Amino acid sequence: MNKHLLISGHQGYIGSFFCKILRKRKIKFTKFNFKNTPKKFSKFTHLFHFDFKIKDKKNSFNTNRIRINKILEICSKNKIKLIFPSTSTYKYNKSNKRISKKIFPINGYARSKIQCENKILECAKKEKLDFFIFRIFNVYGGSTNNRWVVASLIKRLKNSKKITLKYSENVRDFIHIEDLCRLFCKCLYVDRSGIFEIGTGKVITIKKLALEIKKNLSLKSEIVYSKPYKSKLNFFSKSFLNSTKKKFTWRPVITLKQGLKNIKH
Repeated sequence: MNKHLLISGHQGYIGSFFCKILRKRKIKFTKFNFKNTPKKFSKFTHLFHFDFKIKDKKNSFNTNRIRINKILEICSKNKIKLIFPSTSTYKYNKSNKRISKKIFPINGYARSKIQCENKILECAKKEKLDFFIFRIFNVYGGSTNNRWVVASLIKRLKNSKKITLKYSENVRDFIHIEDLCRLFCKCLYVDRSGIFEIGTGKVITIKKLALEIKKNLSLKSEIVYSKPYKSKLNFFSKSFLNSTKKKFTWRPVITLKQGLKNIKH
């Protein structure tokens, strides 16, 4: 069956990169705009909903709620598979062991993602909606035109002679955007529904990451580490990929060192 995708948030960091990959692979897609939606949806097979407000404000929360309701209405009525990129804010104990299968509402952004996930699951039960929810860990690569951790560190190290780094002992799992988009393409040919994690299963402290960026990009800024060295809540993050690898016959192939060397800055 030929694939024809709808892409919301096509101008964003992940959405715009994914569109480039689709063009290279000659996969048909149409850019989705909430102010000017298509009149007919019969030709579309998948809808990727990247358009998401990230500011921790009430109006962003309401906008995300309204938009997911619209997306669910379109997908359920027209039998379009929904792909929803979610967050990965799991809760861990002091030994870095994950203590819940549910994501933790650490901020307004995470609370909004959780609300959208719940609405997707509710719709799936009532309307037999096909979906993939992808709980994505820290994305980097492609460019520094985003607010994510790696891009933020690169810009700070490039533009300042000295930076002060809080939470330097926080631990994170970083996935390259090309590996992420490869999985998005893989999911077009996989049936059924589910929630899956996307990361590498490998972790690094923010301190080591900053030093790796400084070394790989030959930057000379001084890094000062200030207290607190760890945040109280979101101090550890690591993906579990067994089900993702098995379901999609996929695995991440770009190492952090390789990804940092190839990044445009």
